[in-house]
Amino acid sequence: MAIRLAGIMLLAFATAVAGQTVYRWLDQEGRVHYADQSPPQDAKQVQEKRLGSPNFVETSGATYAMIRAQENFPVTLYTAPDCSAECKAARDFLGRRGVPYVEVQISSAPDAAQYRQTFGGEEIFVPAVTAGGQKQKGFESAAWTRLLDDVGYPKAPPPGATAAGSPIRPAPGGR
Repeated sequence: MAIRLAGIMLLAFATAVAGQTVYRWLDQEGRVHYADQSPPQDAKQVQEKRLGSPNFVETSGATYAMIRAQENFPVTLYTAPDCSAECKAARDFLGRRGVPYVEVQISSAPDAAQYRQTFGGEEIFVPAVTAGGQKQKGFESAAWTRLLDDVGYPKAPPPGATAAGSPIRPAPGGR
């Protein structure tokens, strides 16, 4: 019975410690202090840290390769209001790979001018994609796979990831 009681008390103590708050502050002489109690009123640069379970590391879910590719080769998807099946296929493709992207819907003269400046020529052909300086007009799975592979995007989202790639921000009116 005593062993069982000791085990329960140990478990209760361990749970309480995992949820502790630690304070860090500077005193008037500039010395750093750490404590589990609130600092004095005259403390400077007070920081409150909540200690969680030390057995877990929080991550954003994105792999290093994905973060680097997104920083160096951001993806922009160009679509149009009258593009339905092919543009949906392009969005789904990016989503399956977990690629974040900005969607520009070409629905005005300035949007069309931006597209022409990016791709050259007068004809607007959607869906189209850019990844950094790489460009591809029209959706062809193999070509888009090659383009994303070439700039370093992972072939699939990280294991256990639940969120598929999606627009980074909404693009009302193409911006």
